[in-house]
Amino acid sequence: MKKTIIAMAAACAALAACSKEPVGSAIVTQEKGSIVFTVAGDEPAATRAVTAYTTSQTYEKQVNKVQVFVFGSDGAINFYQNLGTATSGTISTTAGAKTVWAVVNGPDLSTIGTLSALQASAVDLSANSTTASTGFVMAGSNTITVTSGGTTNCAITVSRLVSRVALSSIVNKLPQSYGAITVDRVFLSNVVGNQNLAGNAAASTWYNKNGRADETTRNTTHIINGSTYKASCEALTYKGVGQSVANGATHSPSTPYLFYSFPNSSTVAPSGFQSTFSAQRTVLTVVTTISGKTYYYPVVLDNATLERNKAYTVGLTITGLGSEDPNKPVEKGSLSATITVSDWIAGEVYDETI
Repeated sequence: MKKTIIAMAAACAALAACSKEPVGSAIVTQEKGSIVFTVAGDEPAATRAVTAYTTSQTYEKQVNKVQVFVFGSDGAINFYQNLGTATSGTISTTAGAKTVWAVVNGPDLSTIGTLSALQASAVDLSANSTTASTGFVMAGSNTITVTSGGTTNCAITVSRLVSRVALSSIVNKLPQSYGAITVDRVFLSNVVGNQNLAGNAAASTWYNKNGRADETTRNTTHIINGSTYKASCEALTYKGVGQSVANGATHSPSTPYLFYSFPNSSTVAPSGFQSTFSAQRTVLTVVTTISGKTYYYPVVLDNATLERNKAYTVGLTITGLGSEDPNKPVEKGSLSATITVSDWIAGEVYDETI
């Protein structure tokens, strides 16, 4: 989801009591203008034959706290305002060229003094939540020139820092002799866990590495199962299912199973367990029971790198027995996966067979 913050100049001092501005005679005597902020959401449109799931959930678009920053041409803070849950407000700042930032649902950033410090502010994946009262961290910026006593318009688009992976359907097309299968659980592996507000941090924190529990000493047998071995950031990366799917039938939940990661630019193919983890593509793993045995169906998101604020929709068709490792791709012909890549608002679609 993207939200648009509109800023336009007008005379007002209503919010000055909660703001901070640099002090000093040189600043105080400068001419001032005012900026009025309005936050509004955009809803996506579904336009593809293979439908990408771009519907925003309430918790994904919830606005709980809006922090607005105005920086001068030297990168120093000119104005800060915590608007709380309000989606509009007026701030006053000195005239001149400005860079305006808005951060939604972020940490307390009231002590930020420079543009570079704001951009570098670190966010862990756990700062995002499927609980609406916390929501998802969003940020965006634009540049404007504030004129003394004039009117200046500024549109700021803020977007989520995360990528989203949606599992929309699972089709059982195994030979009839196998009968029904049980979809036990689904989880996201090789999840990037760190980012900054600028959205350009290199991946350094990884969760659910190789589909195993994140432990100091890695163990190949500690495959994520939701009980003994739990997923990191579990609400964002793991779903217990327990759904029987008859032969020839499809399991299509009314709301797809949704998972989240920060962007992943790695192009390295996963190949199973590593005693020392290295960066690799993100994997969506469907865990099934077939004839009393556990099989893994890892869908490698390898047609594109994961990008910020994009939704990747997976439709999985099972045609053969899966892998014995949650991070090792199934041999060609064992399953087919339809993966659509789409921005939460518009987006593109692509198909892949594994």
